Amino acid sequence: MKKIILFIITLFFIPNITIASENDCNKYDKLSKDYAKCTSKMIKKKSLDIKDKTSTKFDEGKKKFKKLNLKKKLLKFKNSKSQKEFLEN
Repeated sequence: MKKIILFIITLFFIPNITIASENDCNKYDKLSKDYAKCTSKMIKKKSLDIKDKTSTKFDEGKKKFKKLNLKKKLLKFKNSKSQKEFLEN
């Protein structure tokens, strides 16, 4: 029972820790160089996350596209003289 209560308590505090780390730049004056460094680090981190997500989605799409074998179908269509010939091959 104690483990369950401890687990539930930690679940409530973990999101608060991540939010506090993201708003870390607010402690600096907005016109200071420390604030600029902090915001640039945050932007860099977020852009790398976005880049990773998009590259994995692109790779998945590429794999799906290769499974379609469109190149072979297109060549078969170009080389066929009629629709009947295209459907037979």
